[in-house]
Amino acid sequence: MVYDPEAGGWLLFFTGWRNANSREVYLAEVDKNMMVSGIRRILASPPTRDAVNVMYDPWNDGFIALTTEGGPLCIRFFDKGLKEHGSRKLLDGMQDSGAGILSLMGKYSEENPNAALFYPRGDRVVWRLVKRIDDLNAVKLGDEMVFSNWEDSNDVIDAFRTNDKFGVLVEYFTDRQNWRSRISMCGNYLASNVRGLSASLPVPFSDGHSNFGHPSFTTGPDGKPKVLFSFFMSHAPPFPVANYSRQWRHEIWVWEPGFNIFDAKTYGRLFDKLVFDEKTVKNPPLYDLLGARRVILRISHPSKKTPTVRIQQAVSSKEHMEGSCVEEVFRGMKQTWRSLENPLGTLRIAADKGSVVWLVAEY
Repeated sequence: MVYDPEAGGWLLFFTGWRNANSREVYLAEVDKNMMVSGIRRILASPPTRDAVNVMYDPWNDGFIALTTEGGPLCIRFFDKGLKEHGSRKLLDGMQDSGAGILSLMGKYSEENPNAALFYPRGDRVVWRLVKRIDDLNAVKLGDEMVFSNWEDSNDVIDAFRTNDKFGVLVEYFTDRQNWRSRISMCGNYLASNVRGLSASLPVPFSDGHSNFGHPSFTTGPDGKPKVLFSFFMSHAPPFPVANYSRQWRHEIWVWEPGFNIFDAKTYGRLFDKLVFDEKTVKNPPLYDLLGARRVILRISHPSKKTPTVRIQQAVSSKEHMEGSCVEEVFRGMKQTWRSLENPLGTLRIAADKGSVVWLVAEY
C-alpha cells in the first residue's frame, strides 16, 4: 500500500493471475474502512509480472515501481494518472521474487544515495544503496551487501522503516512444505555494511490456508500498524488441473497485531548467520543489538582446529564506525560457542575465512 500525499489517499498495488503461467499488475483505491474500489490493470502480460513493490515519487509527483518479470528486476516510472512513461532493467536472476525499496530523504545531492533496495539471493537477503532513483537514465546501484542470512530460500520482500529501526519482511521456505514470513531488522543507523537480526512473525491464521507469505507493512489508511499477507489457498497439485482458477489460489488478508512487531522483546530471540567469505573477512558487518541482554555465538570452521575470532563492542553504530570500541580476541575449538552478558549497543565479529558464526541475541 502506498500513500499519495498530493491526493491524500491510499493505493494498493498487487499482482493477479491472467492464467496459470502469467501474472499482471493491478491497482485499487483503499478507503478508511479498508474497502477497495476502482480496481484496474496498470501493467499487462506478457511477460509475466510476478511481484510488484511501489513507492511514491516525490520528485516527479508519480510512482516508482519495482517489478520482477520471470527473472529480470525492472524499475518503472508512472505519472500521476498511472500511465507508464519509462522503464529499465536493474538486475537479472530474480525468478519470481519481489524486491523492497526505501526512499532516503536526508540531505540530498547527486553524490549521496537516495534509496535502498532489498532483494533475495537464496538463503540471504541482500541490499544496495541507490543513487538517483528519481531519474531513470541516471539511476545507479551501489555494491551488493548481505543484510540477513536465514533459511533457503528467501522470496518476496517488503522494506520498512520506523523511527528507530529499518529492515525487511520476508517470505521464506521452511520445511519443503510451507512458505512462512519473518522479520529482519536493524537499528536506525542506515549505513553500508550493517546487518539485520531475524525472527519468524507470530501470525495466527486459519488452518484452511496452506501457506502465507508476501508480507507488507503499512499504517494506512487509519494510522494503525498492520501487515498485509498473501494467503495461499492451494499450491499447484500433482495432477492435471482443468480449472486454472483453482491453481495457485491466493487471497490478500490484513493482520492487525496487538503488539509491537518492531520490539525485539516480542520475539525473545533474534538470529543471524554470518559466513566468512573473502569479502566478509576484509570488511566484517556491524550489528545493532537492539538492546539485547545476552548474545550467544556459535562458531565453527570446516578445517581449522583453533579458529581466531575478534569481537568488537561499542555504544552505538556511529561510535563503532568512528573506531570508538572495545575489542576481545580469542581462539576457540573447531566447534565452540561464546556467551556475552550485557553487551554494549553494537557488535562486530571478525573471523578466519571459512568460519561460520550463528549469532543469537536474547531479550
